[in-house]
Order: sequence, then structure tokens, then C-alpha cells
Amino acid sequence: MGVLVAPARPEADHPLSVVAATFDGAPLRSSLSLALEDAAGRRLPVDVRTDWGEPDAVIGTVTPERAGRYVAKVGLDGRVVACEVVRVRPSSRAGPARAADAPWPARRRWTVAEEALYAAWVRELFRAGRDDTLAHDALHEVTSDPARNFLWNALGLGEDLPPDQGGLFLQPDCADTPYFLRAYFAWKRGLPMGFRHCSRGKGRPPACGPLVDVRERLAEADGATVLERVGRAFSRTIAWGVHSGNGRVPHESDRSDFYPVAWTHRGIRPGTIYADPYGHVFVVVGWFPPSGRRPGVLYAVDGQPDGSLTRKPFWEGNFLWNPDPALGGSGFKAFRPVVYEDGVLTAVSNRTLERDADAAFFAGPYAVSAQAFYDALDALITPGTRDPVASLEQAVEHLAAAARVRVRSVDNGVRYVRAHPGRKVAMPDGAAIFETQGPWEDYSTPARDLRLLIAIDVVLAFPERVRRRPERFGIDPADVARLVDDLERRRAALLADPRYGITYTRSDGSPWSLTLADLVARREALEVAYHPMDCPEVRWGAAPGSDEASTCDRRAPEDDRRKMEAYRGWFRARRRPPRGDPGPPVAGD
Repeated sequence: MGVLVAPARPEADHPLSVVAATFDGAPLRSSLSLALEDAAGRRLPVDVRTDWGEPDAVIGTVTPERAGRYVAKVGLDGRVVACEVVRVRPSSRAGPARAADAPWPARRRWTVAEEALYAAWVRELFRAGRDDTLAHDALHEVTSDPARNFLWNALGLGEDLPPDQGGLFLQPDCADTPYFLRAYFAWKRGLPMGFRHCSRGKGRPPACGPLVDVRERLAEADGATVLERVGRAFSRTIAWGVHSGNGRVPHESDRSDFYPVAWTHRGIRPGTIYADPYGHVFVVVGWFPPSGRRPGVLYAVDGQPDGSLTRKPFWEGNFLWNPDPALGGSGFKAFRPVVYEDGVLTAVSNRTLERDADAAFFAGPYAVSAQAFYDALDALITPGTRDPVASLEQAVEHLAAAARVRVRSVDNGVRYVRAHPGRKVAMPDGAAIFETQGPWEDYSTPARDLRLLIAIDVVLAFPERVRRRPERFGIDPADVARLVDDLERRRAALLADPRYGITYTRSDGSPWSLTLADLVARREALEVAYHPMDCPEVRWGAAPGSDEASTCDRRAPEDDRRKMEAYRGWFRARRRPPRGDPGPPVAGD
């Protein structure tokens, strides 16, 4: 049982959070309680909320009126199972007292209890209703919200104020996001944090060098405040030191920042990452169990090149799978714990983790087909049989969510181009279109469009999936043909329903609405619609000469359009090319 008290130096008349979390599982779900008692044994009124899952957690908030010694007690069925002494200082009327001046003290170790607290913190940070849209322009928008972040200003440095008021500026991309979350928690809790410089892997799996101690790098940064030094640890040491290759190191390697986890609720807990074979990284943030006819949902967040964060559900259109060993070790992974041995930061080995039941280490097999992978996760997320109509509706909802996220990305590109008139967004050659840096990475959408096309395929293929696996949907084989026909009609109605459609802004500022059926019909045009210098009408596949396209005010350079045509085959095949692939010859070169 992990117990956390924040801020680090509580004061009277200021809010205090007490959090307890555990991976001990279902037995605790009978009765989990939290109380705060003063020296005389009197209980303070605590606002308590319990959150079941992996981990089980209880979160309490209270504002002590007096300074003194308190005890936080976590109870199970009337029996105290954990406690923490809380010393509350007299009120300074200025907010929580500052923590020690050491920029990153190492006063704790990564234990099962700390991992449970970390998972509970990630889940709370991105909490939202099952059907809610959760999107932020930057991670600091989330950490600066005390209603989400129970570590808000825990060190008393003003670290979680908005950046324009002196707080941390946190705007990671997809590969940085898990490291920023882990480092933030480690810094607040006084835990060790390290990472490795890794190769990206071109035609071979990524490989990594020695472990980098973030605290050691901080100690080398003299002449700045604690908060400035920590801010540089995020924006330079970590952001410049890691990339998507870190998540794809082969599963069997000990020289990696992550280890593979079992496909269980314990393994795929909040804070776990999903590293896809082509370089995108998600961070798991929570589960929703099946409810009535509705299937379960596994949610994750991913950072984008522009620094925005969006919550997305697990499904084939988002989480790509390819077991090719040349691409590295993709899949669900957890941070490899790091410890100090004789003052040197060391990473725990796979062999040690494999012996630790709490680590939920996954020993394989990894080389399963995509269909076997998705079937296994589908059965975990929604055990038993699935309602075929509800499952189809969920697939359409996921497609709609992917399209809406793309609206934001296209709009970001439009704003950038308009803000920089006359400046060309250079298009790279070959496979580099998926992973270069600079404005192309920030505002083009080849990887996102590939996922959107895959999402369209998943929805179109759903009736045939039911035909292939009727037992998964509890269907009598004699009824399959009739049900498939019904599903095809239902699919057409859902795709045409304007509730699932999107509205984008044309070049002249006017709105234009599209249904998902429109996007499905335009999937060929969407294979070459990722260039940020094209007008939004082209980005959304408007037919040349149509009323919709009449407001288009710019096109990508002709040379770049020829390259997109040459690379169309990658999108048509729904397969990203291997790193370093120069692509097919471009007409006119």
C-alpha cells in the first residue's frame, strides 16, 4: 500500500491531499477508507473518493485548521492497513512552504507501492467520462489544474502555476510524453529518474547506450534557480535525449528504458506505454468496463508534434501492430525501475523483473499476427460475447473521434502557414515524411492520415469480422448471413448520420460539414492530403471544381505534389515504409 501526502510541507488553512493506492486487487474492493486524525484522536472531515481498478486507490482532500501532528489512516473493513504521519505547520498565509533546496532529492525508491501511486496519479491526471473528449494544448495545462493533479504545487515552488506566471512549461511530443510524466512524478516524490540515448533503427531494431542520471545532469547546471534547472531537465536533458526509438528496443534487451508487460489489467495499467512499430507512443490512462450492451474501453493519451495531448481509445485504427523484429520491440511496456547501487544509477534487469509477480513481466510470445493481437486485447477489454450492433457503433464513434482530432491538426497547419506568408514548409524525401523534424513534423499529417485510413478500413470490414468470428458475438452460425446484411445497412446509416460528422474551416473562414460517409468516399483523395501548404479544402479531399473547393487559395508546390503521388502506394497499402526507404522514383526527377 502506497501512501502519499501533498504538499510536502503542509500548512494550516491550506488544502492537503492524502492518496493511498495498491495493486493488491479485488479483496480491497469490499471496503477501502481514509481518515485523518489529530493528536487527540479526533477525525477531521475529509472529502474522500475511491477509485477501483489497477490500482485501487482512495483520494482524500482536507484543509486542517490548526498546526500539529496528524495521522492519515487507510482502512480495510474497519482494520487499519497503512498510516502516515502528517506534520502540519502554522499557516504562513502565503501557500505551502518550499521544499528542500536540492533540485531533485533522492529520498525514496521505486517500489510496488510507488508504482501504484504513480499509476493512480496518471489515471487521475487524465480522468474524464467514458464518452468525453479530452484534449489539451500542452501537458502543463493538465498539471496546472489542482482538480486533476494531486501533486499540484507540492514542493511550494510555484512549479504548477501557468508558465506565464513562472510555472513549468511542459509541452512534450509523443515520445517525450511518457518521460515527462515519469520525470514529473519522480521529481515531486524524490525518486530516481534515468533514460538512455538510443538509435532510431533503420532496417534494424533500435539499440541504446549507458543510463543517463537526470539528477546528475541537474547537478551540473549551475547558476539558476531550482525551478529553472528542473525546467531545463525537461526541455533539454529529457526532450533532447529521447525519441520514439527508445520505446522500440527489443523486448529481450536489458539496455532499455522499458520492459514488456503482460496483457492483463495489472500489466496494462495507467502509466504503461504502447510503442507502435512505426514510432508512435501512447500512455495508458484508464479503463472503462463493459456496461450493458456497450463494450469496454481502454484509453490512452498521445502527444503530438505541436505539443497537444489527446485521449484516444484502443482499437486497430490507433494502435498499430507489426511483429517484424526488424522494427524492434513494439507493444505494451512499463518503465524499467532504476535504483542506486553504491551511488550509481542502475536499471533493474529483465531476469529480476521476470521473477517479480508485481512487475507483470511478459515473456512472450511476441511474434503473433495482428489479428491474434487485436483479438487478445479485445477479449481483455470486453470479456465474453460482444453485442455486434453496439460494437459497430463503437467502431464508428472511434472513427469519428479520429476525424475530429484531424480537424485540430489541419487547423494548426492553416494557422502556421498564414502566420508565415512566403515561407515554404519543406517536404522531406521518402520515408522521412513520417518522422522528420521542424515545421513538417509539426504541421503535416502523413502518420495521422495513415491511421485514419486504417480506421476507415476497420469500420468497412466490421460486418465481415462478425462473419469470421460469430462465436465472439454470440451468434448462431445459421443467423450470420442475415445479421451481416443488417450490419451493413446499419453501418451505412451511421456513416451518413451528421452526429458523427466533422466541420472544418475553409480558406475563406466559412464552415463546411462532412459526414463520415463523405470521408469514406474520399479515402483515395486522403492518401495525398497531408501537406500543410495545401488549402484545407484539399486536405479534406474536396473534389476539384466543386463548390466546396471553390474557396481554396493555395496548393502545395508541384514538385511536392509529384512526390505525394509517388508515395501514394504506402497509404494505399496501409503500411508505413521502413526507415531510410527513399521511396519510388518521382516523375519529373
